[in-house]
Amino acid sequence: MQAGKNMKKRLFIKEKRNTDILFLFFILFFCFFFFFWLFLLLRDPTGSQRGILFIDDKDFFMDWFNTVYYALGRTPYTWGVAEDRNYAPIVYMLLYPFTRLYPYDISEGMTGEGRYLARYAQLPVVAAVFFLIGSFLMLFYVLYRSSRQRESRRLILLLILFMSGISMNSIERMNIQVLTSALLFAYVYICDRDLLPGKLLTFTGLMCLALPAAFKLFPAIFGILLLYRKHFKEAAAAFILGVLTVLVPFLWVDQPFIEAFPAYISGVFRHSSYMTIADFGFSTPMMLELLGGTSRDVMQGFALIMLVLSIAGIYFLDSRWKRLALLSLPLILTSGQSGYYCLMFLFLPIVLFFDEEHSLADIIYIIMFVLILSPLQRTAYINGTAVSAKGVINIVLILLNIILVAQAAVSFIHNKRSSGQNSIHTK
Repeated sequence: MQAGKNMKKRLFIKEKRNTDILFLFFILFFCFFFFFWLFLLLRDPTGSQRGILFIDDKDFFMDWFNTVYYALGRTPYTWGVAEDRNYAPIVYMLLYPFTRLYPYDISEGMTGEGRYLARYAQLPVVAAVFFLIGSFLMLFYVLYRSSRQRESRRLILLLILFMSGISMNSIERMNIQVLTSALLFAYVYICDRDLLPGKLLTFTGLMCLALPAAFKLFPAIFGILLLYRKHFKEAAAAFILGVLTVLVPFLWVDQPFIEAFPAYISGVFRHSSYMTIADFGFSTPMMLELLGGTSRDVMQGFALIMLVLSIAGIYFLDSRWKRLALLSLPLILTSGQSGYYCLMFLFLPIVLFFDEEHSLADIIYIIMFVLILSPLQRTAYINGTAVSAKGVINIVLILLNIILVAQAAVSFIHNKRSSGQNSIHTK
């Protein structure tokens, strides 16, 4: 009887603490960041706070229309800026039907102004918005299903995510990141719940990994979850599907494979040079300046070490959200191609965070999540160096990565000691 009462009491304390954590998350995000951002924006609509919505008044939906324009004529690797044509052909093939909705003048090439006019025409914009809405609905559904919270809590949590600066920037840029994240999270949902054994569901789950890997390349790192779960056959199948998803659509390209494939690879490597001007990463100019002129090569070496430690760390952490965060953070901090919208990779780890039991020490994660999601455009000064809003987020991401890697290292050492003591007792 007493044991039952104690159990109920512990469950009540756990439930109350988790409720308080979510409530704190809600209050911090909306009262101290979102509403303050909205107030400043309405007070001065042309001020700095509009930066989250419009990078350039004449360049809205930039990523969408640029990618659609490259799909014209099925020759994405023959024209334009090399570092901008870094997508695999499946992306251009997917968006090719949208090129038929406007009379583009392909003879102008990437230097012509005609490619910008489509965003002012009704049909291309309506079609693009429907694609974006469909991507967000899929993302919402997967995140909703992934959470084990009660319905009201799920809706509160997803409301915060979809009103974050990340989501608003994703709408303005209309990058394929939203669909990429939705598919990747669907794969994680299927893999983490061990739903893979059914043939149709296995193929669906693996395609949900193969497509994001083909879209953005770096999400392929999530294939490690199959190895973690000891789904070795499925891991091999995922690798083959991923390669086929990249290579087979080259048959659609109206250019010889021997020319198109090297052009695609060249675009990928050229785009990775964005590391020097990227918003996020270990070797951004802001980080180099804050660290007193540390060389870029040193910081890139550190980024590579953190990548390896992050991948290894998932084997020593019991927490689902921490494992996924350790796979998501390298996508943002080491790819060199991370736009603001790429922070969407962290949506699922944040959702799963609230599924677990929490202590008061976990408030540090709440503060980090709020800073990452905040739309507030702010500038901080550290040792006389101006650090923009994205710079603050970058520092938070790096600290989060270091904390999780350190926890994995502590868990590894603890496991080694425990196994050593067990072997001694056995002898």
